[in-house]
Amino acid sequence: MYKKLFFACLIFTSILNSQEPNLLGSLLYMEVEADVETEPVFAGDDAADDMCVLENLINPEKSLIVSSDKKFGIIVYDLEGNKLYDYEVGRINNVDIIPSKSSQDKYLVAGTNRTYNSIDLYIFNSNGELEKNIVREIVPSLKDVYGITFYDDKYNTYLFVSDKKGNVEQWSYNNDESSPEIKFERKLRFSSLVEGIVADESKGKVYIGQERKGIWEINVFPTTDEERKLIFKKNKFFKPDFEGLALRDDGDSKGYLISSVQGSNGYLLIDRESLKAKTFFRVISGETIDGTTETDGIDVTSISTKKFPKGFFIAQDDDNDGLNQNFKLVDWRKIINEN
Repeated sequence: MYKKLFFACLIFTSILNSQEPNLLGSLLYMEVEADVETEPVFAGDDAADDMCVLENLINPEKSLIVSSDKKFGIIVYDLEGNKLYDYEVGRINNVDIIPSKSSQDKYLVAGTNRTYNSIDLYIFNSNGELEKNIVREIVPSLKDVYGITFYDDKYNTYLFVSDKKGNVEQWSYNNDESSPEIKFERKLRFSSLVEGIVADESKGKVYIGQERKGIWEINVFPTTDEERKLIFKKNKFFKPDFEGLALRDDGDSKGYLISSVQGSNGYLLIDRESLKAKTFFRVISGETIDGTTETDGIDVTSISTKKFPKGFFIAQDDDNDGLNQNFKLVDWRKIINEN
């Protein structure tokens, strides 16, 4: 598919060659083309939003993409972008995933469900089949549930959930699928809209994107001080909204924190260790796949497959060349400029 890439914020005076590094302020700037795109979601207009990668560690080629269609429910794709399953479970806005601690080859998927204004927990198997909804916790304390992420270490599993009023709630999960329960732990308050959230278990931190301001770092554990820090804020190059957040884990606490920046139509890479911004990139149109604009949700994985030996980045595309919205996959080697 082809389309003209629309820049909502034109911050360059020259045309940059695709996939050749340049500078944006002090940051490396890249343009890359997508390698795979998914089939469109079912609903029209603004429907696709978020996704997470089901990493099949036993058979990486069988890894999957679990995505939200916020007017329909959940859609599961393979890594070639084909729809495998769809589940009309309500208006799911954001999703996240962790391996089950109770059952082998099972996965726990969390979703914010606007039909019920609830936190939903689902059990999926490694084939991408939804086996059951184990929790549907209605949360009247949140106005229009929005973003969600897991924090999952050896001892604790937490859920962070946001709404459209700048509230973020932290809930704990008991990891008992036979008698599942989530419990409210604390509320974090922000002065404006929050959606993107991602956790870093190696640091005991959660990163929260305040859309009109920037990215915050906060201590995960509710019994400790927040130590709230604004690690990246809007500026003349990077304009709101700060939307989806994802964490690339390269082991030994190395990797990247990634943010979609809607106002600049691209993606910011922040070093996981130093929390210094390193690279900004855009996904542009190629010969057969169009680029991305005004992205909401993103995810990244380091799982190795034949097509993606170093893993891949995935982003929601707001304008899918006149079709319903979808998701684009990019070989990670392009993003770090590695042949």
